[in-house]
Amino acid sequence: MTEATTRTFRNELWRSLPSGVIDTLSATFGMLIAVRVFHLGDVAKSVFLSATSGGMVTSLFVVPLLLRAKSTIARTAAKVQMLGGACMAVSALFPGDALLYIGGLSLGLFCFSMQIPLLTQIYRINYPENMRGKLYSITGITRATAAVGFGFLGGKLLGWDLNNYTWLLWAFAASGFISGFWTHGLPATTWDQPENPNTNLWSALRWVREDHDFRMLLISWMIMGIGNLVAACLFVEYLANPRHGINLPSFEVAWITGVVPVLARIIFSYPWGIVYDRFHLFTVRTVLNVFFAAGILCFYLGHSHAWWVFGMALWGMANAGGNVTWALWVTKLAPKHAVAEYMSVHTFLTGMRGLVAPSLAFAMLQMMSFDTFAILCGLSILAASGFITVRRRSSDPETAKRLDPRGRAERL
Repeated sequence: MTEATTRTFRNELWRSLPSGVIDTLSATFGMLIAVRVFHLGDVAKSVFLSATSGGMVTSLFVVPLLLRAKSTIARTAAKVQMLGGACMAVSALFPGDALLYIGGLSLGLFCFSMQIPLLTQIYRINYPENMRGKLYSITGITRATAAVGFGFLGGKLLGWDLNNYTWLLWAFAASGFISGFWTHGLPATTWDQPENPNTNLWSALRWVREDHDFRMLLISWMIMGIGNLVAACLFVEYLANPRHGINLPSFEVAWITGVVPVLARIIFSYPWGIVYDRFHLFTVRTVLNVFFAAGILCFYLGHSHAWWVFGMALWGMANAGGNVTWALWVTKLAPKHAVAEYMSVHTFLTGMRGLVAPSLAFAMLQMMSFDTFAILCGLSILAASGFITVRRRSSDPETAKRLDPRGRAERL
C-alpha cells in the first residue's frame, strides 16, 4: 500500500463515522420525524425522499465544472459536504418550522449525494485494483457500525420524549462538517486527464453512446433500481403510519428499519468486498438482486415482527454488497481518467429513478395493497437479473477481461 492509499484509507475510516450518522437521517429518522412530529403530507415526504436523488442528478454536471475550475477533487468534495452540514444546521436552528425542517435536511442530503463521483475517482486513483472492494467494504463496516449505534441511541431518545428530535438535528449538522474535514485531508491527487478535456456540462453522457457494455449495464441497473427504491421508500411508512394498521412505537420502527439492516451490512460488507474483487460483476449483481427481492417480499408479505426483522436482515445483507458494487463497478469498466464521468452518469440515472420512486410509491398505494405492491417490486428486481444474465452470455472477450477479475487486464 502506497502512502496515498494508506492516507486515503485512514481518512475514509474516520469519515465513515459521521457518514453513518447521516445514513440514519435518510434511512429512518428523517421520515420518522416527518410522520410523528410534523405529520407531513405525501408531497412533503416525497420531497425529502427525493433529495438524495436530486443531488445524484446534479452530479452529472459536477465533473465538467471541476475541470473548468481547475480545483482538486478532494477539496471540492469537502466543500460540498460542509455546505450540506450548513443546510442541516438551518433545520437545527429552527426545529419547530416544518418547511425549514424539510428544506434544510433535503438540501443537506442533496449536497452529500452530489459529490459521490468525485470520491469514486479518488478510490480509482488511490486504491489498488485487487484490494479496492476490500478496502471500501472495511470503511463500509465502520460506517454501518456508526449507523447502528446512532440508530439505537436516536431511537431511545425519541422513545423517551419525541421532542428530543432537536438533538438529532444538531448531530446531523455536526456530522456534515466533520465529514467535510476528513475529506479535505485526503491526498491532493492529480487527475490524469486527456489533452483538451471536454468541459461541456453534458459531456459525460457521450460514454453512454460510445461504450455499449456501459449502456447495457445502466439499463439493467435502472430496471432493478426502480423496484428496489420504490419498495425502500415505504419501509418506515408501512410500520409507522397508523392508517396502514400497524403503527409500531418509534423505537421499534427505528430498530427494525434502521438498525437491523445496518447490522446485516456490518456482518456481510467484508465478505461482499472479497466477492466483488474475485468474481465476475454480472454474477455478483445477479445474486444481489435475488437477495434484494427476497428481503422486500418477506418484509411486506410477512405480516409479523419476525418477518419484518427477517426481511430487513435479508435486504440489509443485499445492501452490503449493493453498496460495494454500486460505488465501485465503474472502476472495472471505465478508463482511468474517465471514472468520475462514468460515475456521474450512473449517479445521474440513479437520481432520476430516485426522484420518481417516492411519488410512484405513494401513487401505487392509492391503487393496490401492500402485498401487490411488494410482488410488483420483487418481479422488477428479478427481471433485471434475467436481463444481465442474458447479456453476459453475449459478452465479447474484451468485456470479459474488464469485468472478470480472473481474466481482466488493467485498462488505461
